[in-house]
Amino acid sequence: MIERCILDIETENLDPKQGQIVCIGIKDCGSGKSTVFYDENEEQMLRDFLSYFHRKGFKEIIGYNVLFDIRFIFGRCLKYGLVSNGFFTARHTDLMHIMKSVKPVWSMNRPGTLDEWTEFLFGSGKIRLPDNIKNLFEQGKISQIIQYNKRDVEITYRLWKRVNKVLDNGN
Repeated sequence: MIERCILDIETENLDPKQGQIVCIGIKDCGSGKSTVFYDENEEQMLRDFLSYFHRKGFKEIIGYNVLFDIRFIFGRCLKYGLVSNGFFTARHTDLMHIMKSVKPVWSMNRPGTLDEWTEFLFGSGKIRLPDNIKNLFEQGKISQIIQYNKRDVEITYRLWKRVNKVLDNGN
């Protein structure tokens, strides 16, 4: 069985050269255990995350617009010269691309947002934040960002389970 995880990061800027990762949320699809990595020292947070990823032996990363998360982590690993421990060789499944076209082909369809889909399917979506991530980060409201991230990981997991059921992937 392939070890899979749900991944979601929160950043205080959309450009990995300009901003940093605030926290990294991950859910082990096998055990159902969720973990959020946060450290004031971004390099240490990345080291802890990559070590955990390697230890768990994940071979597939699942997320909504997960290529953003992977690319941002890549940019920050480049900054610190960190060895990825298999993170960048893991297969990825991007639910946003599935919601856009179902099959892995280019499409002009609008994919919708994670919030829109989970609100539609489950009656609730993302947590509504009182401000944007950058401002909350600057105000030191890390616990709100972590709660937001945990919720995103959970609703992404629920969406992935529903997609797999409909596509009859047996995951």
